Amino acid sequence: MKHLYFLRHGLSEANKQLFWGESDSPLAPEGIEQAINAGKLAKKLGLKFDIIISSPMVRAHNTAELFAKEIGYLAEKIVIDNSLVERDFGILEGNVHKEASAEYQKDEMSVEKYEGVEKLLTMQERADKYYKYVKNLPQETILIVGHGAFGRAFRRSINNELYNGRGEILENAKLYKFI
Repeated sequence: MKHLYFLRHGLSEANKQLFWGESDSPLAPEGIEQAINAGKLAKKLGLKFDIIISSPMVRAHNTAELFAKEIGYLAEKIVIDNSLVERDFGILEGNVHKEASAEYQKDEMSVEKYEGVEKLLTMQERADKYYKYVKNLPQETILIVGHGAFGRAFRRSINNELYNGRGEILENAKLYKFI
């Protein structure tokens, strides 16, 4: 049986704003600390990963590297996968938009009315396809390092859940066992 873990990237400079999505941003000092601490906790728990797969975005890839170092996993072995990029928030990216943020906290679909925002259904289909891919990997213990909105969609795929509003927020640099 596979063991599938998910780690949302550490706090990024952009996370301090309301929407960021597919735009890239480095980790904030707090995010670096979070990623290191997540790795230390995984090591303390005795977790070992056959493969670590990361989003190519700087905030996720840096989190994966810092985490990997703490558990003794070679950074060169981290697999970068473009399928793991965050949802595109279109014109909202990089902007403080209080109305959209308030709506989004209740319902992820609410932001689809803004220009360029990736449809939740499109992202969900991407997550569904990615879960099918991961199930067929030969490795047994897998860590995916990615992003919040994609992570929620990915978890819905794994649990065969229907969309139901916002869903649980995935905390920065917290390790979740999905399977």
